[in-house]
Amino acid sequence: MSSSSQQGQADPDSLAGIIEVDQDLHLWKLPRGRHGLPRELVARSQRERLIAAVVRVTAEKGYRATSVADILKAAGVGRESFYRYFENKEDCFLAANDVLIDDLEAAVADAYDQPRPWPARVRGGLVATLDWLAGNPDITRVMMIEMGTVGPVAILRFRQTFHRFTAMLEDGEQLSEEAPDLLTNRASIAGGAVFARVYEEVAIGNIENLPQLQPQLTFELLLPYIGEEAAAIERDAANEELDRRNSAQ
Repeated sequence: MSSSSQQGQADPDSLAGIIEVDQDLHLWKLPRGRHGLPRELVARSQRERLIAAVVRVTAEKGYRATSVADILKAAGVGRESFYRYFENKEDCFLAANDVLIDDLEAAVADAYDQPRPWPARVRGGLVATLDWLAGNPDITRVMMIEMGTVGPVAILRFRQTFHRFTAMLEDGEQLSEEAPDLLTNRASIAGGAVFARVYEEVAIGNIENLPQLQPQLTFELLLPYIGEEAAAIERDAANEELDRRNSAQ
């Protein structure tokens, strides 16, 4: 899947972009009868429509108020087909969350893996994260707010997702000698602080403005690894990047 590449814009070719755009999911339906298409393609079409539908309906009604019937209506898929792919609403919703997390992670990894000094790689990964979230506001609300209403399984999924993203910070451990007085669980401290700030903005409806947090969140991510002075320099660099991006809008 491709991902959001411009500040605050969803990629219309990705599943995330299709969910965000007001496109009739029934248009994805394959023709009735003998169409000669492989069974795997038919299954993929139905499954992806269901995944898109559960996110769309949840964004509109909330997870608890969403029913399987709502998902079927939005997707244009029969009940028998639904239960061929998913055990229940929760299973469908979690599958959708996994697909979207994979899409976000791919965007972040692509930006992070560029050949630059580690602090600049962190800045790039953070920009990709904030752009993806801002470019997909309905999806972001579903992933960060509605996910918490699913039940105990949501806690496990959150921990798994948190560790997937903070694992990218492990490369900074070799730089942490420059900040010897800080605690050792740096990834949890830095990642937790950033998540808390982003969650707060999402909860109050400030999703589209998330990219504007880049400088301060850059500082918070890097502080436990490179110390206050060096992190402030990276914050200033992030400010300059943000000014250029804003001027280009």
